[in-house]
Amino acid sequence: MGLERPADGPDLHRQQRQLPDDDPGHHAARHIRVGVAPPGGLGVPADVRAPGGVLQPPAVLRPGSAGGFRQVVLRFRVVTWNIRAAIGPGEPFPPAWWRHVRVDRLERLAAYITDLDADVVTLQEVTIMTVDGAVHDQPAELARMTGLHARYGAVHSFPLIEPEDDRPSRVHRGPGGSSATPLARGSAMWGNAILTREPIEGGYTLGLPRAADDDLVKPADAAHELAGVRYADAEPGHREPRCVVGGTVGGVAVATTHLTYIGREQRRRQAEAMLAVVSRQDGPAIVTGDLNAPIDTSELAVLRDGFDDAFVAVGIPEGDDRRRSCGPWSIDHILVRGFEVISCRVA
Repeated sequence: MGLERPADGPDLHRQQRQLPDDDPGHHAARHIRVGVAPPGGLGVPADVRAPGGVLQPPAVLRPGSAGGFRQVVLRFRVVTWNIRAAIGPGEPFPPAWWRHVRVDRLERLAAYITDLDADVVTLQEVTIMTVDGAVHDQPAELARMTGLHARYGAVHSFPLIEPEDDRPSRVHRGPGGSSATPLARGSAMWGNAILTREPIEGGYTLGLPRAADDDLVKPADAAHELAGVRYADAEPGHREPRCVVGGTVGGVAVATTHLTYIGREQRRRQAEAMLAVVSRQDGPAIVTGDLNAPIDTSELAVLRDGFDDAFVAVGIPEGDDRRRSCGPWSIDHILVRGFEVISCRVA
């Protein structure tokens, strides 16, 4: 989600922010992220991000009297945005998605961020990777292009192996015979970033809980292909490590995350862990991110109880079409404590 475009802000149009894939006619991918996420169609898949535009809503906040917190800022503008590693919209993720990451697209994303003139920009699906020896450091590049301070967090890395690789493979010979394994072309981290106008103090990255081997991906009686399947027997991407990244900006605690897209119980544990982290800090706070669930779901109840939903605060309830940030879903959120929300919208 993002925040509202202020009345005196830039007039951003959805079509101006749509960044097409390199080849609109590319064949459907068989993988979303090799070794990280499973094929689409499960839960709220990552491959449908930003079908009509790439920005999520910006929110404009000012300190309120809630909780008696000291008012430390006159006005605070916050944005949250799942940037899909700057590969552009489209579904599903193309094969070898890392070959679709382009510098010019990242420059355009940076220009949009600059135009939003936000105090805090929280980003999900941000990568640092090496491909055939070339280094791509998206958080550092975005900080350089926007002139903002940056914090980045990821708690896992994975090899980049192209689905159909005609280059030489490594041959393993053993008692059971020989097998060929495609060679990795590099590696990547997949995480979250925070860009801020003022320096971030007390920054941190903390891993969130993952499902246990014997936990079920979906309940046994669920109408789902993974009903009754143990995580230990499922594709490893169903337990992709997730994290929360945060710190303090101008006396305001800020944290962002990207919760799992499959497994309600796993997502609930992650939401609880995030709340525990942010609750360690007193005073005004902002929690954002791609939570992969509507705010009124049972697994996000702990966050609703501890924070005010920015949309609800301006009279936009859950289920309202104005909240949609990912196709038909409203899964990107800004939650606040100790603030009066002036406006909130999907930009």
